Amino acid sequence: MANIKDLATSAIGLFKGKLLEKTATGQQQQFNLNSFIGSLQEVNSVQQPSRYLVEIGAPGWATSKQNELRTLSFFCDAVNMPGATTMMSEFKKQGYGTFDRRPVSLIMPDLTLSIMLDSRGNNLGFFQQWMTEVQNIDLSQGQQTEVNGAAPFQVRYRGNYISTIMITTFDMAGTPITKMTAYECFPSVLGDVALGWNQTDEIARVSVNFQIRSWNVETLEGTAAAEPRALSGFEQLIRIGTAAKTLKASMKTPTSVGDVINVVSNSQTFLQSFGGKG
Repeated sequence: MANIKDLATSAIGLFKGKLLEKTATGQQQQFNLNSFIGSLQEVNSVQQPSRYLVEIGAPGWATSKQNELRTLSFFCDAVNMPGATTMMSEFKKQGYGTFDRRPVSLIMPDLTLSIMLDSRGNNLGFFQQWMTEVQNIDLSQGQQTEVNGAAPFQVRYRGNYISTIMITTFDMAGTPITKMTAYECFPSVLGDVALGWNQTDEIARVSVNFQIRSWNVETLEGTAAAEPRALSGFEQLIRIGTAAKTLKASMKTPTSVGDVINVVSNSQTFLQSFGGKG
């Protein structure tokens, strides 16, 4: 176990190393770990994909189903925020040479929702009805009988089935970060629902793919990063005492590179404990 003399010698050596330390330049400066940590603190760390809310606007046929739509927000356990793909046109400026690609249009991918099903069948029934509001496939009254104003296999008017879907993301404090709004959405694929007698510990889900025409993203403020504060005298004593115990426990004869790294790291922690920021 190291005595006070060894502890003082290590501290003096660490101070000398700090005085002789050179300022990082070039790639060393770009990939400095402290700079990386500082960059994360400036933006309140990274975003977690589990903090979001999906809101589905009422299509024309479901203007009276606002309660069902609000409930669906809590049953959506997965969603993709759609991106965009640029379509290119290729031509040669002078009729020869390499192709010059120019954008001509944007393709919007599908927006996919994973919906947990409730025991009353309301969630699945809502999307099943939405699909029939795109095209009437109800033959229960015969092939010549209209259902809700549409003959069998008749495609309804677009305004009857398109909707707006909003995806809001949140930070760790629950403050909105971004809000994406997808316009003129309608379900194009209603996935199968897997059932089985051995699936007693699973939740029934259905996947719904939506076609979208365009989207818009609004960047919100989020939660401001916390400012560093000065530690009180009592907090400084606790920090110094804890750091000293850690340093004393690590002061042994090094037997490997790992031991050396631990001693230096703990010595730096001990010296940093004299600082006043937390």
